[in-house]
Amino acid sequence: TLAIYRRHPVLIRHGDPDGNPWGISFMRMIDMSNDSGLFHTREELESDGWVLDGNVFRRGGNAMLPLYEGKMGHQFDHHFATFHGIGDDDIIPNSDRGPTAVVQPRYWIAASVTAERQARRSWGTTACLLGHRRVARSTDERTSIATLLPWGPASYGWILSTGPDVTSLATLVACFNSFAHDYCLRNALSQASIPQGTSEQIPVPLPTRVFTACAWDARLTVADWVKDRVRELTYTSWDMAPAARDLGDAGPPFVWDAERRAALRAELDGAFFHLYGIDRVDTEYILSTFPVANRRDSDLAHRVLDAYDRIRTAIESGESFVSILDPPPGHGRRHQE
Repeated sequence: TLAIYRRHPVLIRHGDPDGNPWGISFMRMIDMSNDSGLFHTREELESDGWVLDGNVFRRGGNAMLPLYEGKMGHQFDHHFATFHGIGDDDIIPNSDRGPTAVVQPRYWIAASVTAERQARRSWGTTACLLGHRRVARSTDERTSIATLLPWGPASYGWILSTGPDVTSLATLVACFNSFAHDYCLRNALSQASIPQGTSEQIPVPLPTRVFTACAWDARLTVADWVKDRVRELTYTSWDMAPAARDLGDAGPPFVWDAERRAALRAELDGAFFHLYGIDRVDTEYILSTFPVANRRDSDLAHRVLDAYDRIRTAIESGESFVSILDPPPGHGRRHQE
């Protein structure tokens, strides 16, 4: 991890002593043990006259908001799993990928309490949250797991990045989910959870690197190139519309298309290997260190390496990178209004 950081001046650690150009601070909003007195169950709320609207309970002008726990989300996926009870094992994968899909938590938090907790930090946006999961192991399929979440309460299972605007958050969520970042994190990890201090030390590209012209498509900044792909990956239901609007998207949510999502992610991974300054041989090696991911998807390494090579060709030729996706990223199939 440190070797990668030291030999590439385009990278900076979150907790760099020379400053924090991303404007990030980290926050843990709701502690599952110390804050348990704030939790309300579905049974309790329904018996007290609250009415469930999607995954928000309402009564009069008041609201109880769903508490997003770390296990409910995955990479670029804010509704990965849903609770059907309050036990630790009462969680199942979410099979509903429709535009109105929401996941149910096991606990709800008063909107007023949520606002008080959020007021402890300065937020660049109230359209969404960026969280990366705290519980992870270096032997898991993936160690760095991040997603954009609907604005609201999030448990200690998420380390929240506060400060940047939505475009910056979109860039960072793509970075956190990249194999380049994941490789750095898992080599710095010696326990079954990610300490905040460890997360702060993992290198990420400098903002000056991503808000300037893209080396493989001079028509765009790196952030804009990344944003089109992240928007399509994260905006798959209406509850992420506020974030999509801040990213310049006025349309309905994108259809969940597993094959297209894999291609989008491969292009992002190829790009971040270049942004981290990692050559082709090391890229191939890093991909080989994720055996579980490769067993689950035998074409994974091939897709990422193909994207890496096509980006390198664009850089060397001076011609704009052309995605293999048709329609291009950010223009995938959508649900109806």
